Amino acid sequence: MQNGGEATTEQVWQMVQALNNVSSTQEQRKQADNWLKEYQRSKGAWATLDQLLRAQGLDPTGQFFAAQTLKSKVRKDMHQLEPADRDGMANSLMTYIHTFRNGPLNVRTQLCLAFAAYAGEFDRGAKADIVQNVCAALGSSPETVPVLLDLLTLLGEEAARVQEDHYDFPPDEEHPLLVSARASALPVLNFTHQCFEGVAATDLVNRGNIVKCFTRWLRFGTVPPEQ
Repeated sequence: MQNGGEATTEQVWQMVQALNNVSSTQEQRKQADNWLKEYQRSKGAWATLDQLLRAQGLDPTGQFFAAQTLKSKVRKDMHQLEPADRDGMANSLMTYIHTFRNGPLNVRTQLCLAFAAYAGEFDRGAKADIVQNVCAALGSSPETVPVLLDLLTLLGEEAARVQEDHYDFPPDEEHPLLVSARASALPVLNFTHQCFEGVAATDLVNRGNIVKCFTRWLRFGTVPPEQ
């Protein structure tokens, strides 16, 4: 990006095209790659990524680039955001996930990974009900059950990582994701059990995904014997 200016969505898309176009020369790809790496590190990328993920008709290559970059920035660059923007990130991520609930799958996966990374950030009290909010947002329609299972699986994995990394935190500073995970464990386990019962015995792929989600959450709760 020249002169330190902020990139536009058009510039970003042009560079993504140049990087992935088979007709681009080696020098053009190198220039595009360097430009995009600088862009990905910039504070201004947050705004253009939001615009790209909300854009209508964007090529899947551009969608994947935006989702993957957003995941990386959530993991590394949250300090670039103002407090109000950090607090609003959960709502933005849920909007993107709902938009791409039916795919492309690689885009949806990157966005779910971004949400899980956001949930794993230590922020006292801000996300104490984050799992409950996810279930409320995506659990009311059969159409969103597949993406809800994906997201719950990743949240279970992230909560397990947090539990291992924060085992020595004092009680008054317990990680909010762990608070939410423990409070949500039984409803999540019951939900996955219901999903499993509703899937045909021959549908091994979906059954396997449901079992994977179920086992991730057994760490935080148990199903009563009568169930």
